[in-house]
Amino acid sequence: MRNLLILVLLTFSFIVKAQDEIPELITDRPDQTESSAVVPHKSLQIETGFVMENNETDLTKQKLFAYNTSLLRYGLFDNLELRLGLAYLGEKVSIKNTDTTNTFSGLSPIYTGFKVKIANEDGWKPEIALLCGMVLPFTAHDDFKPEYSAANIRLAFSHTLSDKFSIGYNLGAEWDGETAVPGYFYAVALGIGLTDKIGMFLEGFGLLPEDGDSEQLFDAGFTYLVLPNFQLDVSGGIGFNDNATDNFLSFGLAYRLPE
Repeated sequence: MRNLLILVLLTFSFIVKAQDEIPELITDRPDQTESSAVVPHKSLQIETGFVMENNETDLTKQKLFAYNTSLLRYGLFDNLELRLGLAYLGEKVSIKNTDTTNTFSGLSPIYTGFKVKIANEDGWKPEIALLCGMVLPFTAHDDFKPEYSAANIRLAFSHTLSDKFSIGYNLGAEWDGETAVPGYFYAVALGIGLTDKIGMFLEGFGLLPEDGDSEQLFDAGFTYLVLPNFQLDVSGGIGFNDNATDNFLSFGLAYRLPE
């Protein structure tokens, strides 16, 4: 009995020690602000979820679904990760005061890109990373194939304000694939550590196109760290102007495979 007790204690000590050695799980979901952190070297991180958007005009009601928004992040070096994204999309458009409803579904274009850390946080100086990516139109279902190649470039910054609060913000340019004209993206997110396992965020973000109306949105959400390498999340948001999405709801998970 004594030997069994010693074995149990040793096993428990090993598990605690192993968990302490697991790097912190920092994700790029569920908010729109990309983190300035890269995944650990030789680690594969999977971030996936579901999103539903609602838009309404005087003539139509539109529901957009992303049934599986998957982003794979692999730490190629200590300061560089590779990124691959794919989603299965759906769309339902109803004409008001009629029985006409059109539905579409299919794969989104594949997203490829990378994130490289430029600087570590040092006092008032933020942690900084550069993200670059592009979308490959020919990989998409015909209903979701953009007319042009889409791309984006962002700088991601983050500051640790205290043990409970942090702030992250992004600035960048995006080409959405519908036109050849870029839009300028911004996002600011306040992260709040409610407990050791539960986090919350408040965020404002938007797109300022060179040609057309801007999009201004706000969202908020929660994360729950089930295990040191496994996290669940839920979030939702609203648009502040006619060009933005009316509202959206998302939930998902992130899991990092051991090295």
